Amino acid sequence: KKLNFKQDIDVRGMRGDEAINAITYFIDDAILLGMARVRILHGTGNGILRTLIRQYLHTIPGIKSFKDEHVQFGGAGITVVDLT
Repeated sequence: KKLNFKQDIDVRGMRGDEAINAITYFIDDAILLGMARVRILHGTGNGILRTLIRQYLHTIPGIKSFKDEHVQFGGAGITVVDLT
């Protein structure tokens, strides 16, 4: 499973509940596999997906921090998550 794990997930175009469900499994796998950092591609920086995702990330104890990606690499349309 570790060999096939990708550190990025793309949830653009998904409904809110679908995106949260996908991210739940993604973050669980990332923590289980010992990943240090993952990226969530959610599209426009001021969209509802970004808000929902960040509200959800606050509830997960295995997350150290999260922030927007650097402007050169996608900016506010991508959330970078640092795991413990």
